[in-house]
Amino acid sequence: MKLTSEDLAIRLLVIDKDPMFAMGLCSLLEKQPQIRAASRTPQEALAIFQDQNPTVDNVAQTNGAHVDIALLDPAQFDLVPLKLMVGLRAKLGICSAISYTNDLSTTLARSCLSAGFRGVLPRSIGLDQLQNAISVVHGGATCIDPIFANLFEAAQPMATASRPRDLTDREIYVLKSVAFGKSLKEIGLELALSSKTIETYKARGSSKLNLQGRRAIVEYAIRNGWVQSEERFG
Repeated sequence: MKLTSEDLAIRLLVIDKDPMFAMGLCSLLEKQPQIRAASRTPQEALAIFQDQNPTVDNVAQTNGAHVDIALLDPAQFDLVPLKLMVGLRAKLGICSAISYTNDLSTTLARSCLSAGFRGVLPRSIGLDQLQNAISVVHGGATCIDPIFANLFEAAQPMATASRPRDLTDREIYVLKSVAFGKSLKEIGLELALSSKTIETYKARGSSKLNLQGRRAIVEYAIRNGWVQSEERFG
């Protein structure tokens, strides 16, 4: 069956407390033929989270299709990023989320990445940068604006981490892939290796760099230029 342009479109949900802002942003983003956007307020999203038996009609959709990415400001919610991400996945069926916020704190950025957000962006970026970021996240990569990379670097200087030369090529590849948000299964398929073998490479690389958990891997990747940022987008 031949896929149509509608089938290939990126389905985006903009969640913002200002409905006019959200609708305006949707209108601008939809000038790109590959983006289809809809909007909700945080209150509407929370109402779905709290519904124990959400119907098809009240689950997030754009033009009848389930949403690929949620674009939202976590600071507008009473939920911590982890619970917010759980709600997006369980109640709205959304796997990817981008934090689009005026809150430039290291704490919020770290919490979002730890919770599984694929993007952390300030609202000061231009429309072209935002559109590129959405495309990058839709492609499965992690997108972090340089301003947040600077915050991470200031919080934990690079001197605390081992040099990349201590790693094998496979360990570097696996850690980079983990930082980009890929699962062990996805990495294994790329390298034609089992998930267990990929876990071994991840554990060895993390041990050499004294990194504990995915958040630490992501932070190391930011400091060493492993994660894409807007200034490097095509």
